[in-house]
Amino acid sequence: MRSLLFLALFSSLGCRFRGLPENYFYYPIEEGAIWYYEEDVPPDYPGPPPVDSIVVLKDTTVNYGGETLKAWKLWKRHESSFAGLVEDTNITFFHGNFIKEFLRTEGFFPDSVPYGNRTVYLIYEEDVVLVSWLPLHVKPGYEWVMTRSKGKIIIDRDTCSLTLDIWAVARGYEDVVYHPKTERFRGEKSYPKSLRVDYLIKGGICNLDVEITLLKVWWKSGIGPVKNVALTAGDSLVTYLVDYTF
Repeated sequence: MRSLLFLALFSSLGCRFRGLPENYFYYPIEEGAIWYYEEDVPPDYPGPPPVDSIVVLKDTTVNYGGETLKAWKLWKRHESSFAGLVEDTNITFFHGNFIKEFLRTEGFFPDSVPYGNRTVYLIYEEDVVLVSWLPLHVKPGYEWVMTRSKGKIIIDRDTCSLTLDIWAVARGYEDVVYHPKTERFRGEKSYPKSLRVDYLIKGGICNLDVEITLLKVWWKSGIGPVKNVALTAGDSLVTYLVDYTF
């Protein structure tokens, strides 16, 4: 109980508070906050790199577990010369020890991932799932179920219907450094001691014992996600945080 009260206290502090112990993560979400992410594209990429932005539109509430909880409505925007403009809204909130979000499966969770010399295809039944991104008290070695979804996995000619658990594993602290290519974000971006978390499926699937990473996120306390790597059957999609406003 004392631990939960401690977490609630820090989650309500102003966004410029930086004095947390190492194992406590502070997510500075509040109305008006903005994060900008640039896709790390090769030098021969035709056109400017795609840019994603996440804007906290307003404070709101969400009903979850029989409680009415404070929440935030997020506007997510993806802009590129190929895909054009893609927009979506999500709801994020704190529950217990976790940062949680109602998230669409389409466009976020990969529909295919490499596994050795094979390709694994993933089909999700739900359009929206609840994900537990990160505990507010976390250290390397922690594991938790990030989300649970009904669906199918196809490997070669085998199709398995199952309840699909996506696990999260906190791997350890790494320094993240990036040099943006977009003119307005120029200048080295450095996020030392960011916590890398891998989101993966593992266990007995279609008569195989597998461990397949779907997503990697580097989290910096006081800022949020600073690097994202989404793994697909094609090239990996890598984005870096290039600017933010709190």
